[in-house]
Amino acid sequence: MSEQDVHDVHDVWYEYAVSFVGKKNESAQGWAALTPNEQEIAALWLLETDAFNGGFLQFFCNWGEEAYLYALRALQVIGAAQVSDIIKSAYGCIEHLEEDERLTQLWDIPQFLTTEQEQLLDALDQQFWNNEDQIPQKAYEYYHGKLNMMSL
Repeated sequence: MSEQDVHDVHDVWYEYAVSFVGKKNESAQGWAALTPNEQEIAALWLLETDAFNGGFLQFFCNWGEEAYLYALRALQVIGAAQVSDIIKSAYGCIEHLEEDERLTQLWDIPQFLTTEQEQLLDALDQQFWNNEDQIPQKAYEYYHGKLNMMSL
């Protein structure tokens, strides 16, 4: 893929992913307003945006387990095994807090992490930031035929 093609894929990825996130955010049904493919695309976009900005915790605390599960499903179907493994490991650092009664909101999670969990999450964020999965390209290749809406 040429540099221009990569740039075009990123532009197309941005346009359609943002439209599905908007559709989710504007509907009272939230995630249920989206088709399974749209859920996956929106969750991938949210993962990429938040994890590259502030790491896995930012993604999870902003969007919750439902977005995590949709992103995980999407990563598996597009063949992004490296990122899938990274976010599964990151989730493993916080999973024990799932039923913790001290949590009143998702953003309470960071205050209940051990130093070791924080260090592991930092290392996993570094792996995410340096991953080789090329999510926009893989997503484009997988979804463009299914949605019949993306073309260069």
